[in-house]
Amino acid sequence: MMTKVTLTIDKTDRARATWRYLTQSPSDIPADIGDTMMNFLIQRLGFDEGYIDSHVKTIFINGKPVDDVNTATIPAHARIALGAVAPGVAGITMCRNSPISGMRRSITYQNTEPVQNITEGTVTLLLFNAIMEEKGLQILEKGITISAEKLENAIEEVPESITAASLDDASISTAQLLEWVQKNPQLQVQLQVNSSS
Repeated sequence: MMTKVTLTIDKTDRARATWRYLTQSPSDIPADIGDTMMNFLIQRLGFDEGYIDSHVKTIFINGKPVDDVNTATIPAHARIALGAVAPGVAGITMCRNSPISGMRRSITYQNTEPVQNITEGTVTLLLFNAIMEEKGLQILEKGITISAEKLENAIEEVPESITAASLDDASISTAQLLEWVQKNPQLQVQLQVNSSS
């Protein structure tokens, strides 16, 4: 059974920046396999349609750029990356529904199999640039699965940011948590990070 770590952090800019940066590394989250990318963004990540249309401009599934979020479906064990428009010609080319997306037609994501039914599973998620800045903490509040080693790095960077911590629902100090992750760096942990009010 995976260890659950729940943290409450203060709202200083440094704390928020450090913790949301975790979402730029690969982390696992629950997903409905076979469902559309649009439903994943709304139902699993909590994005609204207006934000998706105006901000989520670059989407990759298993390294392939996605154009239509309403028809692209999520395969099992997918690696999903989300970002705003990346700079330069390459960034514009990879942007969904770009006027020059035809230049990358051969690598654009296509559904490989018809969806028979939608099943519960997990995907690996990465956030980049403005999406990480704007939505990283929201994703952390929902919970991600990462290695204890990555958690250790964040704790060591801003230990003072943690106002409360628990390990499998038992309250512990920041020092005790740090000692635990240092002893178990290869373990995967279910991490939930809440911001104090």
